[in-house]
Amino acid sequence: MDMAKQVLVVDLDGTLLHPEPEAISVSGRSSYRYLSRTAADLLLQISQFIPIAIATARNAQNIQQLVNQLPNVNFCGFVTENGLVTRTSLDDEAPMKSQWNAVTDLLPDWLQLTGYENSLGLIPPKSLHNPESVLQDALLQSAQDGYIYLDGHKIFVYPSVPTKLAGIYSLGLNPFITLGNDLNDLDVLTASSYAGTLSTAHEQVRSLVKTKGGYCSSLVSHAATEDLLLWIYHLTLKSLRCFESHQ
Repeated sequence: MDMAKQVLVVDLDGTLLHPEPEAISVSGRSSYRYLSRTAADLLLQISQFIPIAIATARNAQNIQQLVNQLPNVNFCGFVTENGLVTRTSLDDEAPMKSQWNAVTDLLPDWLQLTGYENSLGLIPPKSLHNPESVLQDALLQSAQDGYIYLDGHKIFVYPSVPTKLAGIYSLGLNPFITLGNDLNDLDVLTASSYAGTLSTAHEQVRSLVKTKGGYCSSLVSHAATEDLLLWIYHLTLKSLRCFESHQ
């Protein structure tokens, strides 16, 4: 096994970040998500054994808030917008040009989310009954191909089916361990040697992790994240010792 290319892949919302207030905060458009100081300290210790790649639906500008508060953690890559954008460093400035103007022109009452490079993030009017159908009609009218992804009260349009795993591979990385909680994490969890999740994760994620013999914390929120990171800490330490003994 080439240890240099093996990484820990971590999802953010619902995996590392939770709505319950804690030491480290990351803002969204209308609310905050938090990381506990204990979890941050564990990430730092783990990154001394294995580099960490973030894979998330969030955009790069948003992730920067978290990374700035973890200056000593060894992050080796960032897969954002569910795999559409990849970077080895968040310091690289990306041109912000929209390919979705023909669509948004047809949706003047919709709020467009800022900071997204390749995808279109929208919040439809609250009074709208079936926003997905309205958005689909706008795509057809503008002759714009797009894959619609629902995320709570937000709706995203991707130019192609998003895949976090493709983003990880495009960076030349292999997922050795992955933490995730939702359907958009399934491809990376499946490809990983070890998979971990929380008791609050999507049923399909919990089923996959169980099938792979991975670890599902019985705890919730920050306690579950800390539990998972402790599992990873001991796992990576054991794997490193095994690797070194065969050199």
